[in-house]
Amino acid sequence: MRLKGLFLGLALLALAAGQVSAQTFNLGLEAGANFSNFVGSDVTVNDVTGSRLGFVGGGFVSLNFGNSFAIRPEILYEQKGGKDTSNNTYQLDYVEIPVLLKFSLGTPGINPSILLGPSFSFNMVAQVANSGSTSAITDSNGSDIGVIGGVEIDIDKFLVSGRYELGFNDVAQNTHIQNGTITLLVGYAFM
Repeated sequence: MRLKGLFLGLALLALAAGQVSAQTFNLGLEAGANFSNFVGSDVTVNDVTGSRLGFVGGGFVSLNFGNSFAIRPEILYEQKGGKDTSNNTYQLDYVEIPVLLKFSLGTPGINPSILLGPSFSFNMVAQVANSGSTSAITDSNGSDIGVIGGVEIDIDKFLVSGRYELGFNDVAQNTHIQNGTITLLVGYAFM
């Protein structure tokens, strides 16, 4: 728990420092799809090897330090989870706060970039669905810390990105199962 607090404190400190010295900033919205599954040593033991297609959407602030570097905190609603061989869908939805470093070529018009950074997630929904009925996952972990790596292409004010996120915390107590998520997003920077 102290490690989570330390990570969150460092992220907030970086944001505060970034706002003081950032040359420009952009605000925007983004939305897309998650292709989520479970990873970890207990995945095959529990037969949770299928993936879940989910929605992801939210907003971002890009604190730009020149044309080639930015710090980009985001706030997203993400649907994650997976499926097992009994056709149960594990629905784990999170409010997630990624704090991404963005390294780009700085070219005008079309600008490719690399995204890398931590994510802090807070569980909002934890349930198992099967044939229209749902039941709560009572031993789910209320939060997750992960790491995100990806690529993005900015086309003027529009963006398209693809990323992979690996969660470090187990999704439920007494298991060794974490979230592994591929995310595809499109967005628009309106400011």
